[in-house]
Amino acid sequence: MANFKDYINFYKLAKNRRKSNSDYVKFENFQAGIVLNSLKNKGIALRGKNVLDIGGGRGGYSTEFFKQGADVVSLDIKSEQFQGMPGVKFVLGDALKLPFKAESFDFVFCSSLIEHVKNPEVLIIEIKRVLKNGGMCYLSFPPFWSPVGSHQFKPFHYLGEKTAIRLSRKFYNVRSYKYDDEYGKLYKRTIKEVKELILENRLKIKSISTRMLPVNFANIPLFREFLTWHVEFIIQK
Repeated sequence: MANFKDYINFYKLAKNRRKSNSDYVKFENFQAGIVLNSLKNKGIALRGKNVLDIGGGRGGYSTEFFKQGADVVSLDIKSEQFQGMPGVKFVLGDALKLPFKAESFDFVFCSSLIEHVKNPEVLIIEIKRVLKNGGMCYLSFPPFWSPVGSHQFKPFHYLGEKTAIRLSRKFYNVRSYKYDDEYGKLYKRTIKEVKELILENRLKIKSISTRMLPVNFANIPLFREFLTWHVEFIIQK
């Protein structure tokens, strides 16, 4: 669980993250530390494990996992922004068509990606395929109806798509014209939808939690979609 200092650091890093690639990597490094502590509290260690970071982006998370002693592969559909440290293997590829053999990884990390793919079930199926039997997956995202659930459009998404786009362009200089266009690719993912997809594909949900917060809004019926700023699923094959 995060402390007051963590919240202050998170705010500062989040505020500056878009200034440069290195600033964004620092933001990812910090969040990776929070995630690693959360996993540790759940009895999950990455040392000596084969880890796949799907949608690894700039490599901030992958780097921290590597520092913890994991053998890390970072996959993303773009390569130009990757800044992972030497030792982290980068693979250019599609999350919906993972270029790996079945049962290749002990642990799969997938943060803030499922809301950007049109068919989330295909992503779940691919994660299951590449996980070893008994392997674990950390899957997280901001539920769409939470105050930050629409990323660059927040909190204007409550006013409808057209208004959200117009106000975001005015206040945030957002270039995207649609939630699901080539720039943003943002879909209305909910905790309920993702939970059902996980269970329908015969994966075990070990826990559902809210990142960084002491109160686990993610397990509160009805209110969870609005109060959970970032939901975390721990899944086992």
